[in-house]
Order: sequence, then structure tokens, then C-alpha cells
Amino acid sequence: MTARYQRTAIALMLALAAPGCSTSAIDSIPSWAGGEPAGTPERPATEMQYPAVNERPPARDTKVVSEEEQAKIERELAAVRAAQAKQAAQVKQDRAGMLANQPKPNAPPAGTPPPN
Repeated sequence: MTARYQRTAIALMLALAAPGCSTSAIDSIPSWAGGEPAGTPERPATEMQYPAVNERPPARDTKVVSEEEQAKIERELAAVRAAQAKQAAQVKQDRAGMLANQPKPNAPPAGTPPPN
């Protein structure tokens, strides 16, 4: 007798779970009965396309850099790096000068106890 109830329960669960996979069944349920809330945007008419993950990208149109061009690029980068290092050293020197020339706090008047 229990096997009969088990089979009936399994059949009932499968029957209730099958419509859950369908979006059209969910769309037809009114919002007061647990369907989609009011103001939900409509579903797109066609499904979105998946990205083509197995396709190879097109060939690049760039050319290989020659040795002369590579050397020129390296010289330009070295010059910029040297200019930035010089500028950073100047900023560091200016900041050190500003810290050294800060005004000293005024001494308290005579007869006033020092602050705790």
C-alpha cells in the first residue's frame, strides 16, 4: 500500500515540476497568485544570441616593429623616464625645503603653565 502512495507522490511531484521549466506558464499566472509582479518588462520576442566562443579572431593588421624602430622607441622611453626622475627629484627637494622652513610655534607667555 505504501508503494502505491510513493508512486502517486512521485507522479504528482513530476507533474507539478514540469510546468516550472516553462516560461509561458509563469507568464500566464496573475501577480496576485504569485506570478511576476506588476511593472515587469516584457520578455524579448527572440532569444538573445550566445557569443561565438569557438570562432577564431580575425588576423591582425599590424606589422612587426623593426630593430631600428624598437631602438628609437627605447631611446624615447629612456628620455621620458629620465625627465620624470629629474622632476621627481626637484619636487622632493622643494618639499624638503618647505618642511625645513616651517614657522616655529609661538612660545606661551611667561607665567602660563605648559599644556598637558
